[in-house]
Amino acid sequence: MLKVYLTFLLLLSSCATKYIVPGNRFITPETNGGALKGQVEIQQTDANQVTIDASTGSLKGVNYNTVTRTGFMFSESFFDAFDLFWTHIGSANSLIGAKIQLMGGSKAARAEGHKLAFAAAIGSNEHEPEDKSIEFKLTGRDLLVIYGYRFSEFLLPYISLSSALYDFSGTIKKDPTLAGQKPHFETNILSLSPGLEVDYGPVVAKLEATYQQLETTDTKEKTNFIFGWSLGYSW
Repeated sequence: MLKVYLTFLLLLSSCATKYIVPGNRFITPETNGGALKGQVEIQQTDANQVTIDASTGSLKGVNYNTVTRTGFMFSESFFDAFDLFWTHIGSANSLIGAKIQLMGGSKAARAEGHKLAFAAAIGSNEHEPEDKSIEFKLTGRDLLVIYGYRFSEFLLPYISLSSALYDFSGTIKKDPTLAGQKPHFETNILSLSPGLEVDYGPVVAKLEATYQQLETTDTKEKTNFIFGWSLGYSW
């Protein structure tokens, strides 16, 4: 929810450029409910490190590795069925987004029953490192549909389906073989994420697993299974 979404880290070396595509989003179908109701979370999740392959002296295709990152999410309600949120995964861009609850009561109500929400998030960053070896722009957007069923005030199992697009474009300025090249890669991610939220008073804990299909420019499609947890406080 780009979450990062999107959401990228760029590192330049003599043979590789890398960026991070986050995995778990921890976005549930409930809004906080009511003006100035909010929640803050600390998260730890697996993420995908995408390494651009420059071993042949060109920039064709990428390799994937799974890494672990710490992040956070802050959300605030402005009315009962609408939240704004800010989410960030370590070494990646921040995403700013909104969530609209279409079915069921909010978190403040703790009402049992079906929940359904839609969320969207976007983020963008332009950067040039101190050594001025490369300048780049990283953008991302994440669209999510989230369903859940609250069995009690303590338990909310949920599942989300998300479609994300992350775009990296840059210009390499300092490299013996790659200077002047302008790498451009798009990573499309389709994710299915079942999770469980446990509430005890203002304390909120989440466990979430995610199955992903990743497709990046000039690269064979890859599937991945990742896992994460979140611990938060609501008011």
